[in-house]
Amino acid sequence: MALADGVIGKAPKVLLHDHLDGGLRPQTVLDLARECGYTLPTTDVDALAHWFHDAALSGSLETYLETFAHTVGVMQTRESLVRVARECVEDLAADGVVYAEVRYAPELHTAGGLQLPEIVEAVLEGFESGSQAAAESGTPIVMRVLLTAIRTAAN
Repeated sequence: MALADGVIGKAPKVLLHDHLDGGLRPQTVLDLARECGYTLPTTDVDALAHWFHDAALSGSLETYLETFAHTVGVMQTRESLVRVARECVEDLAADGVVYAEVRYAPELHTAGGLQLPEIVEAVLEGFESGSQAAAESGTPIVMRVLLTAIRTAAN
């Protein structure tokens, strides 16, 4: 069968290494930036999507890591973490992922005043909400979370 037949798209998938802050919807980044007053490279959703894509393929680690500065920058409230985690699950399930291990560093989300336990609880709430919605829509997914630490961080 040719790949054009949609075989890959329909096949169940396992994702063993994904970053919560690495796959936000461009519209979500814009919405969250507006809510918290965060400045992005552009305020046009299509231009922002292209900016993220081009930065990821730039071949420059510095440029690539800048994308994470922006996504993490808008993930500093409980509400933003719940939304991003929920949408992460919804998007993975829509892509046919049936099992995913998603990682993030809670300490990167404290700039807005959240404590580490609050951050973990918000992400887990979003994962649960997204998993429930995926199951109800007929695309169940098992989510697992890995908490990471930044080895160069002072705390």
